[in-house]
Amino acid sequence: MSAHVNPLRRMTAEEFIAWGGDGHPGKLELVNGVVRAMSPASGTHALIQSSIAGLLRGHLKARNSPCRVGTEAPIRPRMRSDVNVRAPDVAVTCVPKSRDEKFFPDPILIVEVLSPSNERETWESIWACATIPTIQEVMVVDSERIRVVVYTKDSSGAWPEEPRLAEAGGTVRLASIDAAIAIAEIYADTNLV
Repeated sequence: MSAHVNPLRRMTAEEFIAWGGDGHPGKLELVNGVVRAMSPASGTHALIQSSIAGLLRGHLKARNSPCRVGTEAPIRPRMRSDVNVRAPDVAVTCVPKSRDEKFFPDPILIVEVLSPSNERETWESIWACATIPTIQEVMVVDSERIRVVVYTKDSSGAWPEEPRLAEAGGTVRLASIDAAIAIAEIYADTNLV
């Protein structure tokens, strides 16, 4: 559904979702009521994003998990959720399907692929999404070199000062979905391997 809206005026999260982007080719987010366009992803970014979504989906299906994977799914951060919508590269929710899913409900894991052209905006989105109580983990994947960092909440619900790091030859462990993914699989088909 696409409603005619002037993207230069402030919008609510509901208006942003109803608007649909008017055919904008890149990723859009709503930041404090203002539409923010993200630079188009590189081919490497797209391959990494696709690999991660497929790996997570395959892992969840193999375990008969009720959890679902979405790419660039609209997520509402807890702070100022009426005027903020973020769209992480990949997200996982374990909320049962519903008929009216305008927003991706209660994610437990988000994944962002860092590109030099939007690194600052990506980190802003990560920290905004980290305010969502259901999020247990954040995985950040570099698109310029083989490097993945994972932030996992501790048993008290606090984020760590420093993330866990995985590099070439390593494995990424995701406690939120009980997964271990080889770094080589994440970067498969890219020019980085």
